[in-house]
Amino acid sequence: MIKSIRLKNCATYSSEGASIEDCQKINFFYGPNGSGKSTISNFLRNPTDSKYSDCKIEWENGVAVDVAVYNREFREKNLKENIAGIFTLGQATIEDIQALEKMKEQRTKKGEDYATRDNSLKNKCQEEIQCRAEFRDAIWERILKLNEADFQEAFSGFRNNKERFRDEVLRRYQISHTSSKTRDSLLLRAKTLFAQKPEKCSAISLTLDNIADRLAQIESSTIWGKVIVGNKDIPIGRLIEALDNADWVNQGRKHLKNDGICPFCQQPTITEKLKRQLDAFFSGEYEQDVNLIKGFADQYDSYSKELLNRIHTFRTSLGFYAAAGIDESKLDTIIQLLDGSFSQNKAAILIKEKEPGRLVSLTETATTIKAVERLATDGNIAIEKYNRMVDNYTSERNVLIADIWTFLMNENEALIANYLNDIETLSKAKKGIQKGIGVCKDQMDDLDKKIVEAGKNITSVQPAVDEINRSLRSYGFTNFQIVPSPTQKNAYQIQRMDGSLATNTLSEGEETFISFLYFLQFAKGSIDVAKVSSHKVLVLDDPICSLDSTVLYIVSSLVKSLIKDVREGKSDVEQIFVLTHNVFFHKETAFIDRRTEVCNDIYYWTISKDNNISTIKAYERNNPIKTSYELLWEDLKSNTNASLITTQNIMRRILENYFSILGKAKDDAIVDSFSTVEEKMICRSLFSWINDGSHTIPDDLYIDSYTDSIDRYKQIFKEVFVRMGHEAHYKMMMGEQ
Repeated sequence: MIKSIRLKNCATYSSEGASIEDCQKINFFYGPNGSGKSTISNFLRNPTDSKYSDCKIEWENGVAVDVAVYNREFREKNLKENIAGIFTLGQATIEDIQALEKMKEQRTKKGEDYATRDNSLKNKCQEEIQCRAEFRDAIWERILKLNEADFQEAFSGFRNNKERFRDEVLRRYQISHTSSKTRDSLLLRAKTLFAQKPEKCSAISLTLDNIADRLAQIESSTIWGKVIVGNKDIPIGRLIEALDNADWVNQGRKHLKNDGICPFCQQPTITEKLKRQLDAFFSGEYEQDVNLIKGFADQYDSYSKELLNRIHTFRTSLGFYAAAGIDESKLDTIIQLLDGSFSQNKAAILIKEKEPGRLVSLTETATTIKAVERLATDGNIAIEKYNRMVDNYTSERNVLIADIWTFLMNENEALIANYLNDIETLSKAKKGIQKGIGVCKDQMDDLDKKIVEAGKNITSVQPAVDEINRSLRSYGFTNFQIVPSPTQKNAYQIQRMDGSLATNTLSEGEETFISFLYFLQFAKGSIDVAKVSSHKVLVLDDPICSLDSTVLYIVSSLVKSLIKDVREGKSDVEQIFVLTHNVFFHKETAFIDRRTEVCNDIYYWTISKDNNISTIKAYERNNPIKTSYELLWEDLKSNTNASLITTQNIMRRILENYFSILGKAKDDAIVDSFSTVEEKMICRSLFSWINDGSHTIPDDLYIDSYTDSIDRYKQIFKEVFVRMGHEAHYKMMMGEQ
């Protein structure tokens, strides 16, 4: 059964289109000639035609059935010398027919089972689509958006397409999702490889070994722990030793002059003998040790300055060795420590130099210097690795991208694993349903074959011949009949009673009636014996356009009988669409009984055309068809977009029906009912206006139409009823009371 129809960009249906939603078993469409009814029937008859490429039919449960359309083309196609025979159920045994009906019932139940399973499959597919969409959005935010600032290049080609990014995530996850890398290490590599193609970095040149060794020798010398004294064998030596003032005496020696005056007491106590004893006391080993200390002091100052200078030069050049990754703060700490140690050692050396007899100790700086050298060595290892990376830039960059993806897959493993588990569960459920659908489809096909075979044994074209002839005689068409064709198997001919062919001599009314009887038989069977019992959708497009009033009621009765069978499920016809421009046919076929006004399985539509654009309005279960006079007022009351001509026609017809045809008054009498000259002129302008643009419209039916209103003349129109004493009638028809 058809659920909905969409008409767009065809005939008088615009690019915005028109929709027929929620179709029922029985669907009535009313519209004047040329409004767009035949476009609907032609589309349903041949939906694959290229001119209907923008149109669409939605079938219930997605299962399409055959559509049989009765229209002018059907009449022209089938009224020929040899008419295709219609196979219907013939005079079979009750048991045969019951067996066939039972199989058809089984087929219907299997069809329902198939539809249920198909709906379940569609629901699972929808769940899968939703699951994929939610996962797509989740990884877009949690993987790409959170990391694109750091790893933008790794997402190249996926940053503008969520679907492609999701597919890449799943592909990368299957490759690897276990990573030992850290984000910091990846960021360091990305800083280099995701910038412009890098250049090689020079190795660090820092030579400290020779200076460091010399400083270590000085710092470890035993001289600093040695008490340096003069010759004790000299007579004055015992005194100096007893006083323990050798350093003081030695300092005084520097101030001795040749005048014999003591530099301390300023008395002439310095004799040549004393000077010789003092020189002898401070000569030899003492003098050697003091000179050694002096030499160490000069060397230590020079070496320490040179070493610090080299280290400072290294520190200031770190910008040229960015690839080394040296911790600048760590190097600064080492420099400060080393500078402090050198200062302390120099102070100790100075003390020892002034007081050779004192014991001092120096801080060893070898370990600290080694720390600087280790930084440089590690930096060169990093530079070497970096340079290898530069030599293999493309491959290294690809390795980095792979490492980044693996790291992110590892970081989001729970999210991805849960998604894959959900998809696998849905996939298994779909496979199970699809398997059931396959079994159900096989069973349906088997029943279809059995129904066809059973139908072949009890079907014939003769029952259709008998039924058509019986209808012709019953309705007074006795000068021709349907007979089997003598020249073609399973075909008919229309013959006069004298045996001559009547195909080319039928009146238009006769052609219409007999073609409709033929179509009704077609609704019961098929020209294909294999489709005698197949379900159908019938479309009746103006079946009474050329019939007189008597036959109109006969055809209406036939259609009503067909509709009754369809509603009660006594026919292979699932659904009927009735399209007509004739109000009487519409009212006759749509009438159920006097107690029933609304039916749940019958819907109504109207089709109208304005500015060469067809529109379809749904009334659902409410039949919009009313009397002509009521509809004229309904149009005037409800339309808001009526064209000038439409409004003129409506007003003219109302005034003619109420005042002229009903014998109330003529135009002049109406004009004279106004008091002043000005009012009479306005009233006369109304009649001139409506007569100037009005055109004849069908008397049989008017439907709701929406076009621009002309407020000024509507007010004059109302005033006519007021002046003529019929204001109550105006208010009643306009719904104002």
